[in-house]
Amino acid sequence: MSDLIPQNTIGLIAHNHEFQTQDNVDKLYSSLKGNFKREWFVKHAYFCLPLVMGNQHGFILKSIHDIEVEWSGGDSPDDVKVTYLDPEDFEKNKIIQSISSHFGMGTITIQTTFSLRTPDGVNLMTINPPNSFIDGLYHMTGVIETDNLRRDFTYNIRITRPNYKIKISKGDIVGCVIPYPRHFIDKFEIKNGADILSHDQLDAEMKCGEAHGNERGDLDKYKKNGNGRRYHNGEDVYGNKFKDHQTHLDD
Repeated sequence: MSDLIPQNTIGLIAHNHEFQTQDNVDKLYSSLKGNFKREWFVKHAYFCLPLVMGNQHGFILKSIHDIEVEWSGGDSPDDVKVTYLDPEDFEKNKIIQSISSHFGMGTITIQTTFSLRTPDGVNLMTINPPNSFIDGLYHMTGVIETDNLRRDFTYNIRITRPNYKIKISKGDIVGCVIPYPRHFIDKFEIKNGADILSHDQLDAEMKCGEAHGNERGDLDKYKKNGNGRRYHNGEDVYGNKFKDHQTHLDD
């Protein structure tokens, strides 16, 4: 059945036709592509292309409720209190999304009306939303075979501050998923560079790294904004252009 999902697509399937609306999709999910700004970034942070690119990776889940969460410090589900600040709104929208204490261990669990389906061989990984934070909360990482799983899954968040009321507001980012081919990560291993490069190649890499460090520590300090922007412009210290370089706007 998973071959019904087109390539490069995450299909959202509600638990019944009543909730299978674009409005519900838009309430809950959106892509981070092009969303490179963060409220807490200062100007200099935007000169760091790895951070700016990281901001745009994944598909976020948003809260549709105003709630308060408090954890007493214990491992029982009863040790976490979830309070909906607008109970009437919760009753109206609880099928679309619910946030509750379910598993214990100082966590809260988010469940939505949608199952997420991917093409054959593609997993979804739940991660903390890139460079986006709610003080006292950290999203747990999970890997789901969403080409095979024909039902919903939960997003689970660890509470890191006991005995403290944490506010989650409507529209806050509370989850994120990233698709990747199954077994892709399994193919990689970390090796000593001396075991895979010749002596001359290793020496050339070391000298290039040293030249980059010298440039950043000396010449770049006198450039506009104290940044030479070699990496941003897609070139090494010798001016060699990168292959298939991504810019912060992904153009």
